[in-house]
Amino acid sequence: MIAGPTSDVAADEAMPTGEHLHLDPATRLDVVRRLKSSRGHLEGILRMLEDPSVYCVDVLKQVSAVQGALAKVSGAVLRSHIRDHVSTAAQRGDTERIVDELMEALKYRG
Repeated sequence: MIAGPTSDVAADEAMPTGEHLHLDPATRLDVVRRLKSSRGHLEGILRMLEDPSVYCVDVLKQVSAVQGALAKVSGAVLRSHIRDHVSTAAQRGDTERIVDELMEALKYRG
């Protein structure tokens, strides 16, 4: 869940007792896998940069690949949030809070 302008206490009060919004397990596993892959890719770029003869364009290509991977992570988390939390907000009675969170989350979508 993206932290928004409301406090955790207010957020918990808006939801029925025992109901908390979390990233679903399948998305969590996919995102962890993607981030670990990105970490490995970043480590590869760092190794490239240890070579004084590295070609700038090669570095830019690798950085672009990492950015693409991170964009997919962001997209997966946002999709999960919309599917699992935004689409059910009216049923929980916290539509305004969820819409505010979504608007905040969209600021970080690059």
